[in-house]
Amino acid sequence: MKTKVVAITRQMPEWHSVKVAADVIDSGGIICFPTDTTYGFAASVYSPQAIERLRSLKVRSPQDPFVIIVPDLGVVSELASPITKKHRSLIDEYWPGPLTIVFEASDRVPECVAGPDGSVALRIPNDVLTQSILRACGIPLAAPSANLRGKSPALSSEEVLADFSGKIDLLLDGGPVESSLPSTIVTVRPRGCKVLRQGRVFL
Repeated sequence: MKTKVVAITRQMPEWHSVKVAADVIDSGGIICFPTDTTYGFAASVYSPQAIERLRSLKVRSPQDPFVIIVPDLGVVSELASPITKKHRSLIDEYWPGPLTIVFEASDRVPECVAGPDGSVALRIPNDVLTQSILRACGIPLAAPSANLRGKSPALSSEEVLADFSGKIDLLLDGGPVESSLPSTIVTVRPRGCKVLRQGRVFL
């Protein structure tokens, strides 16, 4: 397989390029593009085959679920049950942005992306391109950072191709990104919040 590379403008994404990305995702493929954190992969949460390919790329077991990106709180309310007051306080302060919040998964979360404990990790990105792709697809996307195990997330299309050329279907080249830090992942506990992965947001 040859990876198709398409140039895109991050702040004013060309619709035809966004449509190409959405078509790849809708057909069960994997794309890579610059997000509001690093370059990241994206695949449909409703395609077990695409999720399995992502696991292979990331060398990740089903016990280590992916972050799911969504466009708005309406989709969050469909996938998370319940959304508590503590969740709301995090949402109000940090979303949209580079904070991933772990919720109890509703019965609408596909088994292939739910955590082994019945959880789901959700994020609303603060990024024009990412939001454009989400809205063009109309579905939540599994979106891990683009890197091999043990390496820092890719900050450019060149870094992505060095490790994943021929392994993904489409790369949207939006130029270099500034930070190698992914989103912070936090879970809500009875006595407060626990950071599961430190990233861009410091709690």
